[in-house]
Amino acid sequence: MEKVLTVLEILLPIFAAIGLGILARWKKLFSEEGNQGLQQFVMKFCLPCVLFNSCLAGTFRMDSITAMLLVFSLILLSTLLSFRLRKKRYPYHNLPQLFCAQESGMLGIPLFMTLFGAASAFRVGVLDIAQNIICIPVIAILTADTGKNPAPRTIVKKVLLSPLLLMSLLGLVLNLTGAIQVLNDMGIGKVITGTTGFLAQPVSAVILFCVGYNFSLGKENRKDIFQLCVLHFCLFALFCGIIQGVLCFVPNVSAETRWSILLYCSLPGSYLAAGLGKTKEDSAVAASVCSILTVPCLIVFCIIAAIVA
Repeated sequence: MEKVLTVLEILLPIFAAIGLGILARWKKLFSEEGNQGLQQFVMKFCLPCVLFNSCLAGTFRMDSITAMLLVFSLILLSTLLSFRLRKKRYPYHNLPQLFCAQESGMLGIPLFMTLFGAASAFRVGVLDIAQNIICIPVIAILTADTGKNPAPRTIVKKVLLSPLLLMSLLGLVLNLTGAIQVLNDMGIGKVITGTTGFLAQPVSAVILFCVGYNFSLGKENRKDIFQLCVLHFCLFALFCGIIQGVLCFVPNVSAETRWSILLYCSLPGSYLAAGLGKTKEDSAVAASVCSILTVPCLIVFCIIAAIVA
C-alpha cells in the first residue's frame, strides 16, 4: 500500500498539471498569447537553470559512462532521422525535439527513484546529461529567430550564444574541475544553487500545463500523431535492445543500470516539444504525441515495479 501511495504521489501531480492545461483551454481561461508567454518564460529563464543544476550535480561512474556513450550515439541517429523526416514527411517545426530527448527529467528520474531510491537516481540522470549534449543545440536551433533562410554562420552563432548551452557548459565545467566544491567550502555554492533551484521550480508545472493546453486529436492531424507515436515507440524499443545487447559485453554492469535503460527508452519524447512549435498545429501534434506515449511508459514502469518487488 505504501508503494502504491508513493507512485500516486508522483503520478497525480503530472496528470493534474496536464488536466489543468486541458481545462484552461476548454474554459478559455488562457489566451493563445498567454500560453505562449508562459512557454517563453520557461525556455529563456527557467530551463537554463534546470540544465545548469543537472550538469553541476551529475555523477559519472564507469558503467554509467558506457550507457551514456551508447545513448548519445543512438540519440544522435534518431535526431538526424527526425530532421530528415521533417523535410520529407512530417513538416512540423518542432519534430526533432520529439526524437532528440526523452522526458527523463520530469518523468524518468522520479519514477526510477520510486523503484530504487534516491541514491540510484544518477543512473537515469547521467542518461539525461548524455542526451542534453544533442538536445541543447537542437533546442537552440529550433528557438533561434534566424529568418526563413538563415546562413550557417547565423545558426552557429545562435547556438553558441544560447542560454541553454552556456548554462549547461558552465555547470559541467564547475563539476568536472572541482570548482563547485571550492565554492561550497566558501559558502558561495549553496547561494548559487539555491538561486538557480528557485528559478527552476516552475519548469515542470508550466511545461505540463502547456502540454495539456496544446493537447489535440483533431481529424486534421490524428493520422500523423498516431504514426509518430508508433515510430517513436518502435525506434526506442530497437535502441533498448541494442544497448542491452552491448552491455552484455561490459563487465560488472549492475541490474539497476539495465532497468534504467529500459525505463529511459520507454519514456515519451520531451514535453518541451510542445513549447517549441512555431504554429498551433506544431504544438498540438507534439503535445498529443507526448501525452499518448506517456501511457505505455507508465505500463512499463508498473511491470518493472512488479518484477523488482
